[in-house]
Amino acid sequence: MADVKFIGEAQISDHNQQYELTLALDKIQAGFPAPNNGEIDGKLDLNEFCISHPASSYIFQVAGESMIEAGIMPGDYLVIDRSVEPRNGDIVIAAVNGEYTVKFFERRPTPRLIPANSAYKPIIITDDMECEIEGVVVSTVRKYR
Repeated sequence: MADVKFIGEAQISDHNQQYELTLALDKIQAGFPAPNNGEIDGKLDLNEFCISHPASSYIFQVAGESMIEAGIMPGDYLVIDRSVEPRNGDIVIAAVNGEYTVKFFERRPTPRLIPANSAYKPIIITDDMECEIEGVVVSTVRKYR
């Protein structure tokens, strides 16, 4: 087995402090490995990257598996922006009869909320149903460890 080296260890003592992470100049290959020669392009502030409208944004943690085929897994965190107008095909947070769910939003031909898991059925939005689109998912965050 090849020797895998761990490079660096972050010491985080204050969770309220804002950090800007180093951004490499090259993109990382998801296929054949390519060197980046250690070149640094600048800093990436994850707050700015994930949140365009802080006053209208909040975070939900995912429970359940209705969106796994869209890459949204249980335990993931979703950044929601209430100021973004939902469009056909957006992933949204909706309150259906008082219960929150995350689904794809389809306005036409019939308003409905569509899961990304074939084990679940779409929720067709009818006149006798209470449904509010709370916001649009603008970012997903997953912590592996």
